[in-house]
Amino acid sequence: MRAQRTLIAALVLIAAAVFSYSQGKSLSHARASLAAVTPSVIDVGFSQSMLLHHQQAIAMSQIMLDGKPTGLHAFARNIASTQLVELGEMRGWLKLWGEEEHHQADMVWMLLGSAPLDASMRKYVMDCRNADRGMIGLATANELNELRQSEGLKRDRQFIELMLKHHRGGVPMARFAASEAKLNAVRTMASLIVMEQSQEIQHMQNLLAALQTYPAPPKE
Repeated sequence: MRAQRTLIAALVLIAAAVFSYSQGKSLSHARASLAAVTPSVIDVGFSQSMLLHHQQAIAMSQIMLDGKPTGLHAFARNIASTQLVELGEMRGWLKLWGEEEHHQADMVWMLLGSAPLDASMRKYVMDCRNADRGMIGLATANELNELRQSEGLKRDRQFIELMLKHHRGGVPMARFAASEAKLNAVRTMASLIVMEQSQEIQHMQNLLAALQTYPAPPKE
C-alpha cells in the first residue's frame, strides 16, 4: 500500500512538472508570437507615410478613369488597383498594431535606423519636413483640380508629370524601410514598392518622351 501511495505521489509530481513545463513553453511561444507582430517605430512610420502617399496616387489615377478619352486608361487602372491592395494591407497592419493612420509630418521615423543617413537621405528628410504636407512629391489641390478639368494630351502629360514627381518622392522612404523595418512583412512590401515604382518611373519617362513629339497645348 505504501509503495502504491509512493508511486501515485511520484506520478502526480511528474504530471505537475510536465504541466508546468508545457505551460512555460506555451507562454514562451505566445511571447515569441507577440514579438513577431510588435512593430518598430520604422514599421509604423513607414505604414502611416506610405498610406498617405498611396491615397493620393489612387486619387490621381481615378481622375484618369473618369470616362474622358485618354491613352493612359490601362496604366492608371493598374496603379490604382495595385496600390489599393497595398493600402488595404497597411491599413490592416495599423489596425492590428492599435496605431492611427495619421502621417508623421516630421518623418522622424527615418532618423531611427541602424546607421546614420547618408547625405542624400538627410536632404530627403529635410525636404519632407519643409513640404506643406510633410512629404515631397505630393500634388497640390490646385494641380489636382487642373488635372480634373484638363482634356486630351494635355491631361495625359499632366498626369505623367504629377505621377513621376509623386513616385520619386515615395521611393526613398520605401528603400529605407526595405532595409530598416523590423517586420518581414513590412520589409517585403517596401521592397515590392521600390521595384514597382522604379519600373513605373522608367515607363513614365518613356511615355513622356513619346508625348514630347506632340506639340504642347498653349497655356490658358
